[in-house]
Amino acid sequence: MTDSSPKVKLPRNFVRQGQQVPVDIYAKNGVLLLKKGHYVLTDAQRDRLGRMGHGDSEEVAARLERERLERAAQREKEAQQLRSSANPLQEMAFLQRRAEGVLLHGLAVRDLSASLMDMADNLIALSRRHPDGVLASVFLLPFQDIGSAHSVHVAAILAVLGQRLGLSDEELRPLLGAALSMNLAITGLLNQLATQKEALDLPQQEAMFAHPVLASALLREAGVDDEHWHRLVVQHHERQDGEGYPLGLAGDEIEADVLLLQMVDLVCACVHQPQPPLPAQVLGSLFRGELGLFPSQHVSLLVKELGVYPPGSFVRLASNEVAVVTHRGDKTNQPRVAALRKLDGPPYVDPLPRDTRQSAYQVLEPAPAAASAIKPTYLYRLWYKP
Repeated sequence: MTDSSPKVKLPRNFVRQGQQVPVDIYAKNGVLLLKKGHYVLTDAQRDRLGRMGHGDSEEVAARLERERLERAAQREKEAQQLRSSANPLQEMAFLQRRAEGVLLHGLAVRDLSASLMDMADNLIALSRRHPDGVLASVFLLPFQDIGSAHSVHVAAILAVLGQRLGLSDEELRPLLGAALSMNLAITGLLNQLATQKEALDLPQQEAMFAHPVLASALLREAGVDDEHWHRLVVQHHERQDGEGYPLGLAGDEIEADVLLLQMVDLVCACVHQPQPPLPAQVLGSLFRGELGLFPSQHVSLLVKELGVYPPGSFVRLASNEVAVVTHRGDKTNQPRVAALRKLDGPPYVDPLPRDTRQSAYQVLEPAPAAASAIKPTYLYRLWYKP
């Protein structure tokens, strides 16, 4: 059975294993391969239809337009949910879950490019309204998927830094898009490596080496045409001394924004270790150059914006209380905090604000989260803004 009406190559994501096909699928010569509504049952069938499949041009165009409108409506619904929420940690938790669905499935996500841009725009808006809550989410929010959570956290910190740098939305979008998508090709592998005790085997090493270029290729396939975005993704493991990969670039050959992306990427990687050092210790190591050499202006910017004790981290006060840092203060070592308990006592019924500018409540040292003796979700309300 053949059909002579005009045909177009089917978009890649029209054919998914275990799902019904949305249109009749034809070979290029017009022979019907699979009727609309039938299921794609195997990987081999999916691959064959993906290579050979064509559809009626008008029907495909109508389907694409319908899906575009559905996605736009869903994004608007999600944006309204975010705008109606006055708690930035809940908003960041929502974005983190959304990122899991996007980054783990790559090109299987319909309109991957738009999804990445929408997440970047949400981070830009949220960093303007609740910068301290955005930073706190990096250290407080639990996550199941380290691969996607890491990318969201890097993008979140860059969104806050971008506000301080005075970057426009147009300048921030490719930077945040690169942070979100730089590990697109290895998100699942990063989850595996998080629990793997053995050294990387050869296939894993090869995947790690190739992932910047492969991520860029996936983005092009998804319709991302911003060359600055692509350069950031491809170069995010290059080093100024030429010892990076995959291209071995050095010095001025590396995009200027890459160094900022690299620095935040490294800080988040330290925070996400199975037994991580305290955030204040990570920032101290960065400041002393123990994590590598980065432009001094980038290091100063990060330390100043996060503070010596970042929002979402824990500290011990001169009052012998454990407190959580809620907001940055006028001085990097005098953040706004809420006391949670005496070191030798049970948690307070409600967190108690403390003024760290007073000697009785000055911050003595960072403390591990376990010292608070409470679940992080108990603290979300500290960033609530009615």
